[in-house]
Amino acid sequence: MNPIRKLSLWALSLSLSTLMLSACGRDSDKESSVRADGVTAKVQLELHYSDVPLMDSLVIDCLGADTLHLVKNPEDHSLELDLFPHDHWEFQAKIYANGSLMQRGEAEARLEAGKTTEISIKMHPLAGFIYLKIPLGFGNPANIAYGQMELESSDSLYTYLMEIDDSEGIFRTDLLPLETSYRLKITLYDNLDNNIYQVEDSLYLSPDNPVPSLELKSLRGKASIAIEIADNANLEIRMSLPATRRAPKQNDLVITEFLSAPLKTDSSQYEFIEIYNGSTDTLALNGCTIGTGSAGNKAWEILKSEIAPGSILVFGDTSANTPDVFRNTATWGDLTNTKSSIVLQCNGTVLDSLFYSNIQDSTTIIPNNSNPSKNPQSSQLDIRYWQNRGTGDSWCMGTPSPNLLKDCL
Repeated sequence: MNPIRKLSLWALSLSLSTLMLSACGRDSDKESSVRADGVTAKVQLELHYSDVPLMDSLVIDCLGADTLHLVKNPEDHSLELDLFPHDHWEFQAKIYANGSLMQRGEAEARLEAGKTTEISIKMHPLAGFIYLKIPLGFGNPANIAYGQMELESSDSLYTYLMEIDDSEGIFRTDLLPLETSYRLKITLYDNLDNNIYQVEDSLYLSPDNPVPSLELKSLRGKASIAIEIADNANLEIRMSLPATRRAPKQNDLVITEFLSAPLKTDSSQYEFIEIYNGSTDTLALNGCTIGTGSAGNKAWEILKSEIAPGSILVFGDTSANTPDVFRNTATWGDLTNTKSSIVLQCNGTVLDSLFYSNIQDSTTIIPNNSNPSKNPQSSQLDIRYWQNRGTGDSWCMGTPSPNLLKDCL
């Protein structure tokens, strides 16, 4: 279900805004009398819009007794403003994504001193675009050098090249007309220009489906394309590809985050370890353990049978604070608050390990929280530097974020 952002705008008495009013040249007798009374007018503005990929900003224009132009981060859920009571206010809201205006809505209202006015604005999509991520896996083992996406409608053909880095490829289109069916074709090539992957499908862009956010979970195995649709609708298309499920090997699974010293008075915190599957295959976890060592009660059996490509798996402690979805080990020891080791192994082979400490005396030591009682933080791997994860410089401290990869900025 798409979220509804609620923005509370407070229209306060003009007596609090005499200087602003004078600067705007508002000097009518009616406004002066309201200013003298000091009565508060209140407006509750509710915006209905959907999250879409690559959202840039939320813009609100308030036109009435004054003119206000606001640019907000779409993640901000609320804000407060001073507005003047007036016979005619116009509210215009716009959502920008992918560098363009994507949704807009507007409403009008009369704001009276001493009264509350509730306004609901429904955002309407104006155009669409397609955003597609393709996992390449750690080190790009398939040797994908470039890719092409073709979109064909009844009267147009669009071609887009893939943006590529070490771990993923990205296709993003320009603005596309709505109420249009498109035939989608994706082709990937290696550095010898060999066609090593191709998929075709169709989609329809409409006001209810303006921004498909497509994500190929894997180039092998079962690929899932999830389409995020505006206006409280969801659709998922699944394509069956040749399945690949295998045992993990070196540099497939990496430890990406851990919290060893949760704040005891915070019921939302718990010890946890997070791992990430950076390969392009589904990896079997039979015979795998994680813990503070590789033997005995320091190695805790992993209960999850597999981990999908490009997915995160979190192991939480046995406290009541831990969500059930993160209870993925048969037992749990204790992550020492100051310094210790974490070891991930499968069938007797160590796949990843680290040593952490709250005292930094070497770049080979992973930083750990030095003052958990005042500012509990987790240790987080900057996924861009996964190949150098054994050095402390590739890690940072931050707000615990299990099941979410981070870049250390």
